[in-house]
Formats: sequence, structure tokens, C-alpha cells
Amino acid sequence: MSKRHPGSRRAHQEPSADPDDIFLARVLAIGNWVSAKQQLVTILGIVLAIAIAGGVYYKGYSETLVEQASEQIESVHQSIMLQDTEGAKNELIIFLERFSGTVYEGEARLLLGDLYLQSADPQQARQVLEPLGSSPSPRNPIEFQGAALLGVAYEGEGRLDDAEATYLRIAERSEMDFQIRNALSSAARIKVSRGDGEGGILLYQRALDTFEASDPARGIYELRIQELMMAGVSQ
Repeated sequence: MSKRHPGSRRAHQEPSADPDDIFLARVLAIGNWVSAKQQLVTILGIVLAIAIAGGVYYKGYSETLVEQASEQIESVHQSIMLQDTEGAKNELIIFLERFSGTVYEGEARLLLGDLYLQSADPQQARQVLEPLGSSPSPRNPIEFQGAALLGVAYEGEGRLDDAEATYLRIAERSEMDFQIRNALSSAARIKVSRGDGEGGILLYQRALDTFEASDPARGIYELRIQELMMAGVSQ
């Protein structure tokens, strides 16, 4: 029986360390994977193309919407200047239907709420202003103005607890002295109207604290405090 020569056994080949061989091997591996996953790659490519096209369309649509909102709000201001109150109301109602969510929504709510208050319709004003002014943490001037008008609307409906809470929230959150004073003064007026003169005095004193000692405007609040004290209210 013939014996197999030891040298005739095929030696195990180690992977090549040649960089060119490694690169070619990786390219071939990627090619094989792409061939095996061709349908998946095609679908992913289509999805990516749709996403890019959708993003471009949405950006263009958003920019156009903002431009239209800007033009419409300018038209409203012109109607108000011409004292066309009913026309301005109708424009603002349509505006909120079409342009809610744009940067001009807050301004539109503020204008419409104010117009309703001017026409003695606090219920409609409240409904328009609540999304703008009922935030527990107002941050920007529009929200603070909306909250102040919302307080007036609550008063018009006889909801004095809500009105007082709204004014006090403004006083606590605002960094503008005039807003703090106006809010505290309104809250104090409500307390006095409900027989809480002492509470009114405390709020007027808080308003006084926002003035410089030499500010002549202090006299208004000092006079209100004096009147309450003369009426028999003790601190």
C-alpha cells in the first residue's frame, strides 16, 4: 500500500494581510450583501427620497403660510385703524381657522379678545384668550398681555376668583414693574369689592414696593391705602 507523502497534505491557508487584498475582500463582501439585499436597498432609497422631498415641501409650505399670515394680520390692523370693528372680528376669526400654530396666532388672539371686550362680550373674549393667557407660567409679552385681558374677561363674567388668581399670577411671574403694579392693583380692587379691605391694602403696599422712593406715581397707591384706612380697615 502506498503511503501519502506528508508534503502532499494541503496546508491551511491563513488570511492575507496584504492591504489590497483586504480592501478587495471588503468590496466583494459589500457587493454580495447589496446583491442579497437589493430589494431592501431599493425600498430604503425610495423612502429616503420621499422624506427629503417631503421636508423640502413642508419647509416651502411653512414659509408661504407665515407670509400669508403676516399679510392677513396687517389687513386686520388696517381694519382696526379704520374702526371697522366687525370687519376686523370676522377677519380674525377666519385668521385663527387658517393660521393657528403660526407665530402670529398669539397676536390674533390678543386683538380679537380685546375687540370682544370693547363690545362688552366677555364670554367670547374668554374663549379666545384662554389658550393664550391661562398658562401657569407666562413667558413672553404676548402671553402676559393675554393674561391681563383674560382677567378682565373673567371679571366681566363675574368669575372674581379666577380673575384675582390670574392677576396674582402675572404679578408673580412678570419682570416688568408696570405689569406687576397693574396686576396687583386689579387684584387689590377685587379684594376690596368683596369686603377684604385688609387684603387690598397688602396688595397696594406690594405695588408701592416696586417704585423708587422719590417717584411721584407712588401717591396714587398711597392715597388708596389711606382711603381704606380711613374707612376703618386696619393693617
